[in-house]
Amino acid sequence: VIAGPPEEEKVQVQAAKRGNKAVTIVRGLTSPMEDRKRLLKEMKGKLGGGGTLVDGVLELQGSHAEKVLVLLKSKGFSLAKMVGK
Repeated sequence: VIAGPPEEEKVQVQAAKRGNKAVTIVRGLTSPMEDRKRLLKEMKGKLGGGGTLVDGVLELQGSHAEKVLVLLKSKGFSLAKMVGK
């Protein structure tokens, strides 16, 4: 998959549960894995929590969907939207 500019990526942000814990999931990124790792590291620093990259999907500990959406839009992901609850 060839990554387009961020404003063309249809990124989805979702608040979910993993057992008893709240997580925020970011799907739809088509950027290279190195860029996703950098974005994850920045988000973890700004949100003060942990997170991981699983099969190209970012998972952040805690319920941070609104903050993640604002951060993505500030980075140029204008098509980013919240899905689910």
